[in-house]
Amino acid sequence: MNIKQRFSNFIENAFGGAKNEEYENAVTKMVDSIKRQRTLYNKEIKDWKFARAAALDPIIPRRKPLIDIMEEVLDDTFIFARSETRKLRVSNKVVSIINKNGEIDDEKTKLLQKIWFKNLIKYTIDSIYYGYTLMYPKELDEKGFIKKMSFVYRDHIVPEYTEILTNPYDMDGENFTEGDFKKWSLWVNHEHSIGLLNKAIPLWIFKKHSWQNWDEFEEMFGIPMRTAEVASTDPRVKREVDKWLKDLGSAGWARFPEGVKIDIKESNSRDSFNVFNEKRKACNEELGHLFDGNSESSNDAGSRAKTGEILNGTQKLITMDDETFVLFFINDEVMPWLRDLGYPFDEGDSCIWNDNEKATPKERLEIFKGVKALGYKIKKEQIETELDVEIVDEIEPDNDPEPEPEAKENEETGNKGGNFNMPHNHHSGCGADTEEPVNARDLTPEEEEFLRQLFENPDSINWNYKEFKASHGSLLDALKKGFGDVSVDYDSTDHRRLRAFRDNIHRFGVDKTQAEIYELNKIIKDPEVKTFQDFRNKAKSIFPAYKETHLRTEWDHANATSNMASTYLNMMEDIDVAPYWKFSAIRDERTTVVCNSLDGKIFDKRDKSSWRFLPPLHWKCRSDALDEIDEDAIVTSFEDAIKADPEGWEKMQKQGFDVNWGDSDEVFTAAQSYLRKLPKDNKPIDVDKLGIADFGLSEWAKMLKNGAPKKTFSIKTHVDSTGMARIITAENLPVWVDVKIVKDDALFTMIRETLMKPDEIYWSDSGKNPRSVFLRFYKDGAFKVVTEGLKIIEFENVANPDDVRKGLLIYNKNDK
Repeated sequence: MNIKQRFSNFIENAFGGAKNEEYENAVTKMVDSIKRQRTLYNKEIKDWKFARAAALDPIIPRRKPLIDIMEEVLDDTFIFARSETRKLRVSNKVVSIINKNGEIDDEKTKLLQKIWFKNLIKYTIDSIYYGYTLMYPKELDEKGFIKKMSFVYRDHIVPEYTEILTNPYDMDGENFTEGDFKKWSLWVNHEHSIGLLNKAIPLWIFKKHSWQNWDEFEEMFGIPMRTAEVASTDPRVKREVDKWLKDLGSAGWARFPEGVKIDIKESNSRDSFNVFNEKRKACNEELGHLFDGNSESSNDAGSRAKTGEILNGTQKLITMDDETFVLFFINDEVMPWLRDLGYPFDEGDSCIWNDNEKATPKERLEIFKGVKALGYKIKKEQIETELDVEIVDEIEPDNDPEPEPEAKENEETGNKGGNFNMPHNHHSGCGADTEEPVNARDLTPEEEEFLRQLFENPDSINWNYKEFKASHGSLLDALKKGFGDVSVDYDSTDHRRLRAFRDNIHRFGVDKTQAEIYELNKIIKDPEVKTFQDFRNKAKSIFPAYKETHLRTEWDHANATSNMASTYLNMMEDIDVAPYWKFSAIRDERTTVVCNSLDGKIFDKRDKSSWRFLPPLHWKCRSDALDEIDEDAIVTSFEDAIKADPEGWEKMQKQGFDVNWGDSDEVFTAAQSYLRKLPKDNKPIDVDKLGIADFGLSEWAKMLKNGAPKKTFSIKTHVDSTGMARIITAENLPVWVDVKIVKDDALFTMIRETLMKPDEIYWSDSGKNPRSVFLRFYKDGAFKVVTEGLKIIEFENVANPDDVRKGLLIYNKNDK
């Protein structure tokens, strides 16, 4: 079936009209329109091929046809934006002139800190797009120095013969590399290249016709059609109806004769435009690759951070090549040319990119401090130059201050490195800020009441749910924010890792509370404590220490660890593209020796031992890990990393930071546990012995109950590729149930409701693997679902819910 026949059938089906003369005209117009678009596309492709052939002609090469098309290509907003951004990444850099001794000459540098020089850099980058640029000084100042810079229209240039033409199609021109032309012109040319824009032309043509076809499609099928069925065959009636239809708008009206029926026809197609839109987007992606090495843009959604790192790395390589090309051109061509024009540049002078110019004086001062912290000395003259100050004399150092209590504690514990405080002494470290004194606030009424209970019942209380909640919820929040979203695929590692991390936080919180209560009980036994006021004065610093000072550091650690675990999983997915990873530290006066020693070191992802240096390496660590795609990079081995700071490695091991967080089930390691504060004969809290009295909960009989589920869910709609049914729990983690053990949809609905909308969740680690018990309360009892890892292992109706409300309460609907 030919195209005319297909449109004929479409018109007949859409309008139901008979095959008359008007009908045939409509079909013919639509077919002609499509043919016209095809003809225009083929014509523009032929025009481009002709222009390219003219540019490459071995006898009389001429660029005008190709340059005309290139200029039109740059009218495309996407291409213009990409090309301009690539130019700006180089033209916005700051240059400096240095002498043969490597010192910056400010006076000579000022000669290039002009708008004309910025334009010169842009014109030089333009040569990549067009293949060449012939620049010249358009205007000089009173000293004979350049005031304005311009370039000769490229269609007047024959780069193969270095000729300039009066008219673009002249047979002969003047050689601009000789005589006065040579003195006043600056030539940059990419031999054997007709420009990057030449590669963009076919994509631009394809994209442009996608827009046009889309627009015509909208006119034909996107706008509702007004049609009229006319019973009369009188030409005058037809003309009158045609007039009505033409004038009929949103507020139109008309008085129709009998036999006329008005109908509005709308297209049934709602997504046909995607054909054109996807083609346009595909063209933009290819153009993005052409200019920047990647197709990412601000409109791209769902891109992962790791992918962004790889794409940014590709873009940096292109920018680096542009910078190198421009800098070589400036030093090899521009500097000698400027000397010939009378600029006071010596033979030994050269131009550099002065990246330090972008830094503020405060940022430069931080750099100097960092260099000093590494053990190096800096010239006084460089400090004066970079900070724009005059140094008169050195200040005599004061006598050494008395060690602070914290420093003494470090000495007592053998932890002499200030940045490596023991786990719960967090006032220093890479990125640590000064903490407020732990006794800066008074007790809350609840804390006051709890102290009275302890004082009146010494050693009878060893745990408290309210103190547990003060840290537990915040640490889970840090975990969630650091790790981000997880996949719900059964074989995915991320949801398994996050579940293990949550288990670790649960146990860490229990142990922390136990240690806190132990310290309070220990104070009661102090011989100096004779009254409650004595106890209160000594104990009141414990609460802000545990719930504020320590918690801030623990939150940072949980957030950094979970974020790094997610980063590790993404990096391992990209191992084929980026086989290495790089340690990246923030270097300033607060940076630890171990992070300084590893900064910039590159490791092989296949070296499992190297991942033990995955940050964080200590409390308050600010270092990061990045993908590295450079296959020629110098790779550091695990042994060499240890040698960089042996003492730092030893401290990492002692404090439990020698861990690959991405392949670990722990956020807080055993070395970081609060159980270290307890005597060896003190056993960890068995959470299975905790019940509703420990959590201050009401009995089930006194609680509000849920009604029966209003809707029944089919288990079949929840079955995934594993053959099991998947449910996302209230903890936002997936679990699976074997469909063979669920009898019907009503039972599955009860399981689903309990997991997604529980009243309470209890956790226990007393068995081989941690378990969670989900409870949802009803009038006749409760429905209980037990999960272990990824699986639902048990579910049942419970007549007396209070009997199963045991374990660590990690979720209570009434707390929300």
